[in-house]
Amino acid sequence: MICTVPKVTVTTWNAKNVVLAGPTYRRYLEKTLLAVKNKDIASVIGQPGMGKTTILRKTQEEAPGLTFFLDLASKAEIEDEFWGKVDQFKIRELVLPTLRGKANKLGYGFLRRLTGVKLEDWLLKVCNKYDDIHLRLFCSNYPKDFDGMLKFLGDLKNVIDVNLMVDEVRDSHIPKIHRLINAGLGIPVIMAIPTDSYSKVTDLAVRRRLDESRVSLDTVLTQEDIKEIIDAYCHPLAEDLFPIIYSLWSGGELNTVSSMLQYVKSQVENFERECGDNLDCFREKLRSSHSLKNPEEDSREMEKMVREVLSSEGKEMGISYVHPRGKRVEANGKFMVVGIFFIKDEQAVLGQVKLMKDDRESDDEINLLPEVRTVEHEKRNYPVGKRFVITNSAKLKVPNSVNKIEISTFEAVRILRGDGEILREIVRPLQDLPGAGRTPVESTA
Repeated sequence: MICTVPKVTVTTWNAKNVVLAGPTYRRYLEKTLLAVKNKDIASVIGQPGMGKTTILRKTQEEAPGLTFFLDLASKAEIEDEFWGKVDQFKIRELVLPTLRGKANKLGYGFLRRLTGVKLEDWLLKVCNKYDDIHLRLFCSNYPKDFDGMLKFLGDLKNVIDVNLMVDEVRDSHIPKIHRLINAGLGIPVIMAIPTDSYSKVTDLAVRRRLDESRVSLDTVLTQEDIKEIIDAYCHPLAEDLFPIIYSLWSGGELNTVSSMLQYVKSQVENFERECGDNLDCFREKLRSSHSLKNPEEDSREMEKMVREVLSSEGKEMGISYVHPRGKRVEANGKFMVVGIFFIKDEQAVLGQVKLMKDDRESDDEINLLPEVRTVEHEKRNYPVGKRFVITNSAKLKVPNSVNKIEISTFEAVRILRGDGEILREIVRPLQDLPGAGRTPVESTA
């Protein structure tokens, strides 16, 4: 396999496969581990798929002692999940050495050993006879409800360090979470709470406690985080995938770690049949699917697509006319063809698409646009109110009177391949571009 992205979402991934990448996540892991060390609470809050569970699982992996990991995603009551996670055999193994040392105090003397009575059998027989922490734990002599859970944890912490990781806390769980926090157990409680559940917490005391320990994962990812995450799951193709993923993240098309990883997985699977394990083949497929082939031809094609959207949706935007092809115009005695020309509010709007593969900072046609003062259409001269250029070049410099609409190369490729939604997002603001307000004049031609 070229990449090791899980088949299921990160939130349901087995703890043995936990991968935590990115400086932000490592910093937050330090916070949760500090809470464990100080036997405090910490709340990890964020949207689904942002890595809350990953932080909890990694905390569980590195925390000393015995950790109970409770997944409340489909559980109405905390105690139901908790008692299902208690391994009674393991608890008995923990306390049995201590119970052997005080067997006589519990009525298990020489005679009983001589007659072949096993200690374990005797302890079960006297479960309710002695008030002893270790015996209670051995017998699991607790009501299987929330109060019983608190009593059990309070006893167990005297035997071993205990940590509680509570995942997918919902607003319905908050009252019992409050009781858990205020029970004075002296054990660390690390919680993962979806943003929408956190926003519904109205109890000010609970809210204050959660805010004191809050680790927020919403809109937290940096460029370095994204780069490390991609490298952790798909190292061989990380350099090729990163600019694509970062562009989608910046544009809001990918907004969680889970969606990012699933996108990586889908891209690799698309080419796997053709490429097998050939890395060069994968790289070439990725580059060709996310790069411009012929910038000049691609620019003309995008201008055509912009004109089509303006023609079909122009009336809603207050546009009275859209020229069906490039328009020949005059600029200081020179003639040029602008790819986009339409009329709105009795003014001409002129635009060009300039898709580039190089680092040019200047373009002759764009520099001439401010010199186009009027445009003749059906024997009338319309003053030019607005000018714009759509480009994928951050380095292209445009005159002050020309509005620059910058898109990524990846967005340009998506548009050229038929992504109408991105195209409409670019076209819609054209009606609101700043421009001079003038009235049309009659043509003398």
